[in-house]
Parts: sequence; C-alpha cells; structure tokens
Amino acid sequence: MPNRADDQHLRRLVTEYFGGGSRLRILRTTAAFGAPVFVVDFDRGPRHYRTLGSFGPSFGTANLTAPQVTEQSSMDLMYPAHLVFHYERLMSLAFALCERPVTALLLGVGGAAMWRFMRAYIPECAPTLVDADAGVMGIAKRWFYLGQPVVIDSAQRYLAGNTQHFDVVHVDLYNALGPADCDEAFWARCMDALAPGGCLAVNWADFATNRGVRPMAQGLEAAARGRDRETFYVTRHGFRDNLIQYLPTSGDNHPEAITGALERFARERRLPNRGRGILEHCVISTGFPIEF
Repeated sequence: MPNRADDQHLRRLVTEYFGGGSRLRILRTTAAFGAPVFVVDFDRGPRHYRTLGSFGPSFGTANLTAPQVTEQSSMDLMYPAHLVFHYERLMSLAFALCERPVTALLLGVGGAAMWRFMRAYIPECAPTLVDADAGVMGIAKRWFYLGQPVVIDSAQRYLAGNTQHFDVVHVDLYNALGPADCDEAFWARCMDALAPGGCLAVNWADFATNRGVRPMAQGLEAAARGRDRETFYVTRHGFRDNLIQYLPTSGDNHPEAITGALERFARERRLPNRGRGILEHCVISTGFPIEF
C-alpha cells in the first residue's frame, strides 16, 4: 500500500480525473500488477459507471515516472453486460470472425468485462479465464460481478502446459509498465491453442507511443506467416485508441470480411445498437498502422 502522502496524492489524481462527484471504492497495490490499482464509481449524465483503474507510466511524455491514471476496465452499472470501451467491442469481434464460438480462452481478465458480455450474448460459449494477479481477481469478484473461477497463473506458464483447443483466444496482458513481453514462442503456443476455424485477438494499448508494442505485434505477424496465416489490425482514425490485432483461421479470413462478420454477429446476437459504431471511423490494415 502507498504511504500516507502518496495515498493522498493518488486519491487527488483519481478525483481530478473522474470529477468531484466520483466515489473511490478501493485503492490498493497488488503484487503481480506492480502499482496501485483502484475502483471508482462516477456518473456521466444519467449513466452510472464503475471503473477499474491503475497508475502507470506516461508514454509519450517527458516524465515517464509521473503516475498517470489509466482506465483498465469499466462497467455500466445499469447494463453490466455492455462493453463500455471501444477496444473491448473490437475485441469481441473475434467471436464474429470465428466459425462457431463454443470455447474461449481469456488471457487477462481485468474487470471481467468480456466475461460479462459472453454470459449475456454468447451464453453457449464456455470461457476459461487466466490471470496472473490474484488481487485484481479478488477486486473483480467483489466489485465487477465476476462469478467464475479464474486460473491464477501467467499466460506463458498456462499455455506451456495447455493441451486444450479454443475457438477464440483473447490476449489482453498488462502490468504497471505496459504490455507483458510476448515473443514468438508465446505466439506459437497461442496458435497451438486455437481450434480450426478459430480466431486470436490481441489488445495493444499505447501502441502509438510505446515503442515496445510494434516488435511484439510483428512477432505475431511472423509467427502467423510461418503457418501460412496472416494477421490484420483495426484501430480508430487518429491512432489515439487501442489497436486490435486479429488472427482468424477460417477460410474467409481476409481483413474486409470483418465488416460482414460484424453485421451477422450483431443481428444474430442482438447486440446493443445493432453493433453500430464499432467499425465506424476505423482503419483496417494488414501491417502495423504507424511508423516510428
């Protein structure tokens, strides 16, 4: 736990970020994440939200050591199954790009947003949840309605011993310093875990400012090409949002197929707003979308 002075400073940062009417529920340090995490409730007009946040480095700024509020996961308290963040809605399209989503592996659970979404909109798909941070998982169970057991282990160790196949594999692995290191051996194990006709999706935050992201994403590209597969990327215009990298293994796996896949998925699953806005104002590319 931070000392008293640090604690007060972090509390002020949360209040400044979310507004004076926000209500800090918990502030603590977890061993695996390596920095204080918090839960805060706040209002935006008539909507009420609960967010799991953390304090991490300020990529792209002169002072990387200054703590910066980062929103890890958020929940609409009136509609808990809705995906609040745009990157989460993009990640959900892995289910649309999958021939038949019956099993899913979520590497990195956070505030359990994808788990809640699956329960509501893809109830026949059985999720396996893996997260390295028991403290964050305790927070997810207490504050974010997580009601399923979680394998407490690193994604690397879990995959090294895994013999199952999954229709969807989500990789959303972060700690206080940014994305977890993922090498080609890790990507090979991810692909080994994919069932035929499945889809892998990876969330890359801070991709436009964190120079460590591109080599890892291109490592997945190389590993995929080694198996005669191709990845593609989707992000919003302006490159200020998260970047999602997809590796679909079905026959219809070219990047342009994602639009039709979303339309079918939204219709069949009766997604909120029929999925409108998920791909609007987005860039779809076969290569990493920016140059450093």
